[in-house]
Amino acid sequence: MPVIDRHIRIGASPWRVWDVLVDIPGQPRWMRDLVEVELVDRQPFRQGSRAVGTIQMFGLRQRDPIVVTAFEPPSRYAMEHQGAFSGGGTFELRPLDGGRATHVHWREELRGGATALPLGERLVELPLVGGLVRRAGDLMMLMVDPLLWPVLAWVFRADLRRLKRLVEDGTG
Repeated sequence: MPVIDRHIRIGASPWRVWDVLVDIPGQPRWMRDLVEVELVDRQPFRQGSRAVGTIQMFGLRQRDPIVVTAFEPPSRYAMEHQGAFSGGGTFELRPLDGGRATHVHWREELRGGATALPLGERLVELPLVGGLVRRAGDLMMLMVDPLLWPVLAWVFRADLRRLKRLVEDGTG
């Protein structure tokens, strides 16, 4: 299970960073692999809110349903992934330089299973062989996990750099 920890310093107040971070429909502006986000619940966005993102990685599109597990403005936002990849993600913001800058810490713990593989969602539902397909796919994802870490670490680092540009000067 890849665990990715990334940090960045952004030259803006925690509230300014928070406003961009929790603009959920706007997250594709700085998250490279996030194509779109649909809010399931009505606003305001808070703990318990749900959304479904469409992720495109390695040429494959996946739905990524999430539920917000922590929402503490302007310091902590966490979610649980409930799709093909499960696990949790957390953003923590800490003021720097008397509140003129912000330290952003992004941590993701992701687990992939058979349903994360191409056609996996359909194959695990097949009568008679679905269970075998699920076990084989889960085993394959365990073997792939060490290869995913460097790719995801690079993607998340680039995402944070885009977030920084978006917050500091309005360009993603």
